[in-house]
Amino acid sequence: MSTRAKATAEDKTPEAVTEAQPKETEQQLCGKPHFLPALTHVTCTQPAPDPDLPPGTPDHQHQHLDGDALYIW
Repeated sequence: MSTRAKATAEDKTPEAVTEAQPKETEQQLCGKPHFLPALTHVTCTQPAPDPDLPPGTPDHQHQHLDGDALYIW
């Protein structure tokens, strides 16, 4: 029986290495819910607004596509 040293980064498969790293390419979604109480389950699927925009900058037009139905608010 022999002992083995801890696994190094070279021992890991490329898939395991990429899964451990956070996905920087994924963009955060806005997620703002619809203002009508009956449609609060509908949330905005547009990219999140840029936090570096100056105060008072208007938000984007919120949208949610559900099959053939497009909700805009």
